[in-house]
Amino acid sequence: MELASVGALVAARRRALGLTLADLAARAGVGRSTLAALESGKVPELGFQRVTRICAAVGLVVDVRAPLLDTPIIPHRHLTETAGRELTKAAIDDIIVRGDVIAWRKLFQTMRADASGRTERRVREVATAIAAQDVKARAFAALLPRVIGTNAGRGR
Repeated sequence: MELASVGALVAARRRALGLTLADLAARAGVGRSTLAALESGKVPELGFQRVTRICAAVGLVVDVRAPLLDTPIIPHRHLTETAGRELTKAAIDDIIVRGDVIAWRKLFQTMRADASGRTERRVREVATAIAAQDVKARAFAALLPRVIGTNAGRGR
């Protein structure tokens, strides 16, 4: 998981708990500016100890494990080539859980390009369904409102 994704999760959790940056910084034993930089995705490296303290302070668990698969089940070619069909829920699930940041970015671009809003609705459904079981999916779900927010007023 990328540090920017961790920062987005921390920010969402901090707001849900009603904590200010200063409150969380004090709880985690880090500087307020460090925490602000993490939440905004502007920290290239923070150190494992700090990240785990920050996550623990908002009730997030850092889960380190071997990946389930070394490669995606479904090649993400449908995001780089014209697929000629809608993305299936299985393909969206695979992109979210096993894809990298580039695959996520292409999925966001695909959502924006679909004027009907069907892709966005399908991605939201899948992300919501799998976020409870997968840490990476939770990170994706935390980023999704920002992406959807950039589409506001598109006439859904």
